Amino acid sequence: MRPKTVIIYVRLSRDSDTSTSVASQTAACEAYAAQRGWRVLFIAEDVDVSGASRLENREGMARVLAALEEADYLIAAKLDRYARSVLEFSRLLRAADGCEAVLITADGALNPDTSRFMVNLLSSFAEYERDVIKARITASKEHLRSVGRWLGGAAPYGYKLIKRDGGTYLDIDPEAAAIVRDCAEKLIKHGASLTGLMYDLNARGVLSPADHARQRDGRKTRGTKWSTGTLRDLLITPAARGWLCQAAPDKPRSALNLVPVLDAKGEPHRIGPELLDADTWTTVREVLERRSLGRGTARTGKALLLHVVACSECAGPMYRQKRTVNGINYSTYVCKNGVGKTGIHPSNIVQASGLDGQVESEFLKRYGRFGLLIEVTTGGQDVSREIHETEQSLDNLSGNLAALPAGGRSAQTVIGQITALEEKLATLLSADAVPTRTEWVRTGQTIADAWAARETEGRNAMLREFGAVATVTPLPKTAERRFSERRASVAFEGPLWFQHDPVATELAAIADIESEQQKAA
Repeated sequence: MRPKTVIIYVRLSRDSDTSTSVASQTAACEAYAAQRGWRVLFIAEDVDVSGASRLENREGMARVLAALEEADYLIAAKLDRYARSVLEFSRLLRAADGCEAVLITADGALNPDTSRFMVNLLSSFAEYERDVIKARITASKEHLRSVGRWLGGAAPYGYKLIKRDGGTYLDIDPEAAAIVRDCAEKLIKHGASLTGLMYDLNARGVLSPADHARQRDGRKTRGTKWSTGTLRDLLITPAARGWLCQAAPDKPRSALNLVPVLDAKGEPHRIGPELLDADTWTTVREVLERRSLGRGTARTGKALLLHVVACSECAGPMYRQKRTVNGINYSTYVCKNGVGKTGIHPSNIVQASGLDGQVESEFLKRYGRFGLLIEVTTGGQDVSREIHETEQSLDNLSGNLAALPAGGRSAQTVIGQITALEEKLATLLSADAVPTRTEWVRTGQTIADAWAARETEGRNAMLREFGAVATVTPLPKTAERRFSERRASVAFEGPLWFQHDPVATELAAIADIESEQQKAA
């Protein structure tokens, strides 16, 4: 019959020659094993290691865990040498039990007869300790949120971390904030696209969010570039409102799925100043949603009439086919349904420069004198936005509640938040609430001025916002192959503010022109 095997474990928070020194612990364990005829496999030591640290983080204990299957027993001088945390000791007991090894102590507190009983007893204490730790962490985080403290991790782009009043807080990073605010303004007022803004940022050498953080922290940059996804996320994330955010239930953590963490009243926890005010943030999200052609769809915006010019034969879109010979532009707009043997109708190709000029001329002739308006929502009057945000919060909380144990502390907290939000929603929907309204704000530019200031991409966005459609008919076989405006009919629905009241808009434009003439006189 082979002798029983044992591993000796020695731990000391500080290496000193006392009754709990490495030597004294080792001697006590070796004497216990020798008295019973056990063979010592090895002695594992952890010196200057806290008993509250995780088992895997101790070099000696990690060696023990790897070899437990080879031993019948694991011995330490005293119970507290294994761990000073009930939770960690319970984990060690379960690991030993899984390997059919028995934990004992040289002082007799744990012996082969009592070890199994201690497993069950200490497991109950470990579960209690887990609950206490979880409650303490939750309470600590709740306190930090209530005073606006940062909970940890890297600051979102546009912010920086500052130390004050013994804690860490978010503050505006002027350099990064200027980038985000400039992009938001260009999207709203100048018809810019995410793609165009991305190329501009990279061309100007503006550091990407990742490299900006590395440079701020004194680390070496890696030369990462801006992408449309990165830029979109910065503009639409609720973190730009200065809110603490988390991923919606059962969804991956991305800007599209982030929702604000709510306090006891169901209001977003504010942990920093606003990077984008409520009006700008909401308008940016609406602009991006309105312009979206569907995720994964290619966007270029390099052709003035992209998504504007259509074929009269099939009503399908016509695409710009770029061609330059000896520096002369011979680009055309082509309907793919009229090309080659697979074409379903006669070939339909038109000179791009001629059609671009025709549409531009008719657009400016019709709308150029009008003052440019943009749709914004004023914070004090935006009940609709508050209603929408409150309803979203209720939906998210309802999803959280369904996943929580009924009657638990977390469930009760969520129920309190839902109750507070339902009361708020009832007030917003009541007759006393400020009525919903949309405001069109003048930019101080005429449409002609805005057109002149924009690049091709911004002009294309303006045409689409005005509902421009240029319908092109195929060139007759006997006609000369030159551009003729008779081949295209150009129509405009007009912007929403024009569609609502075209007569009033026309009168306002005339008044603007007369006012400018009087100033000039």
